[in-house]
Amino acid sequence: MKGARSSLAIVSVIMLLGATVAYAGPWGGGCGAGFGKGAMGGQGGAIWQDLSKEQQQQALSLRTEFLKKAESVRSEIAKKRIQMLEMAAKDTPDEAAIEKVREEIWALKDTLRNERRALGTKMWGLLTPEQKKKFGPMGFGGGFGGGFGGFHGCPRAGGGPVL
Repeated sequence: MKGARSSLAIVSVIMLLGATVAYAGPWGGGCGAGFGKGAMGGQGGAIWQDLSKEQQQQALSLRTEFLKKAESVRSEIAKKRIQMLEMAAKDTPDEAAIEKVREEIWALKDTLRNERRALGTKMWGLLTPEQKKKFGPMGFGGGFGGGFGGFHGCPRAGGGPVL
């Protein structure tokens, strides 16, 4: 029984570490793919300059709203992960209860993905038909994570402001 507990604890730690890496996400202030000039076919930083001041303000407002929602959801995910680790560390872990918390985490991740998709749709809706044609069917270089970098890109590379 002790070996099974140790294995479960090790698996839980590995899951937590993997989730931590995944949690970093594309919304950091780094200068990775899609976050500035030269990235994603050179569109990253150029996108921001191609927007009117009104579009830039709307984009910043949408992104700020998204970040507030996302931070709340990420905080709840972190709490659930801690809860799950504590449950797994008990002498006799309740596998059904652990699985329930795991499913709650998955549901929260789905919520976050849906919010991210909704942001992408709203951002796309800000563009004029001419801008949409210029940026192509994949939008800002392929989607929110890699493509909306002009909205939160690397200022050194010509991207929009980092929030």
